[in-house]
Amino acid sequence: MKLATPTIAILLATAGHVAFAADSALSAKPTQHPTEWTIALGNRTLLVYAIAPGTFKPYVKELGTVHGVNLLRDAPHDHLHHHALMYGIRVNGLNFWEETAGCGVQKPIATSPPELGHSPQGLPQARLRQLVHWLDPEDAFLPDTSRAALLVEQRTLTLTVHEPEQQVALHWKSEFQVGSKTNQVALTGANYHGLGLRFRQDLDPLAAHLNAGGPPDLSNNRQDVTPHPWGAVAFDRPGQPATLALFGHPSNARGDAHFFTMRTPFAYLSATQALDREPLVYCSGDRFQLNYLITVHAALLSREALERQARRWRESQP
Repeated sequence: MKLATPTIAILLATAGHVAFAADSALSAKPTQHPTEWTIALGNRTLLVYAIAPGTFKPYVKELGTVHGVNLLRDAPHDHLHHHALMYGIRVNGLNFWEETAGCGVQKPIATSPPELGHSPQGLPQARLRQLVHWLDPEDAFLPDTSRAALLVEQRTLTLTVHEPEQQVALHWKSEFQVGSKTNQVALTGANYHGLGLRFRQDLDPLAAHLNAGGPPDLSNNRQDVTPHPWGAVAFDRPGQPATLALFGHPSNARGDAHFFTMRTPFAYLSATQALDREPLVYCSGDRFQLNYLITVHAALLSREALERQARRWRESQP
C-alpha cells in the first residue's frame, strides 16, 4: 500500500536559561527516507519517528538512552506489523493493529515545521505534532479524507532529555474526536491492543518486568494483563544497563492502564484500556485523549524510584 508522503514535523519548546555542553544541543534531520526524522543529542540518536511510504501507521522506530543506545525493534520477521513503539486498536471492528489487506490506515494529514529549543526548566526538548485521520483502507487514497475519517487524532510527542539523571522521556499524547464518516465509534481490540513496545532481539533474554505491584509471574510462558499506574522492563546488559518504563495517567478512560506483559517467546509491553473486556463507545461531538509517558534510563531502577517518577508525572499533568 502506497500512501501520499507527508512531511514529518518537530516543534520544540522555547529556549531556557541553563547552560549545556556543546554536544548537548538537540538536532532534527531527515534520514534516508524523507518521511523519517531523527532526533539526536550531539552525535547520539535518541528517537527516530517514521512514516515510510507503504506503511499503515506513523510510529516511533527507535528510542534510545542518553548514550544513543536504541532499545526497540521494528518489524521483526515473526510479526512484521510490530513496530517499535506504536498505537493500534480496532475501531468499529476495523483492525488498526495488524497490517494486512483490509486493515485500517492511520494517515498523517498536517504537520508543523521543525524547531529546536529547551523546556521551561532548560532541558533539551522536542515536540512532534501530527494530525492523523483513521481511515477505512478504501478511503486512504482520497485527496481529501476529512469526510472519510472514523477518528481524527492530534498526536503530540514530546521528547525531553535530562542528562544528569541519565534519562530520556517521551510524552505521548493523542487527542481524538469522532470523524465525519460515522455517528458513533466503538473501540475494541485484543488484550494487547494499545500503546505497545517491542524490544531488540538481543535484549529479550535479559528482560526483567516490573510493575507497581511487583514483578509479574511470567514463568512457563505466562502473560500478565493487570491494571497498574506503570509498567517497566529492565535490561541488565554488561556495560549498557537500561530501564524502560511506561506510565499511564488517570485522565485516560478507565484510569490505570491494563498492562499486557510478556517475556516469552519475546519480550513485550503494552498499555491497554481493557478493550477486549468492554468497548469504549463515543458519539459525534465527543472528544477523548490518551496520555502516556515513556522513560528510558541508562541504569537499573528500583521499584521505589519508579514510584517516585510516577507521582511526579501524575502531578505534572492537569
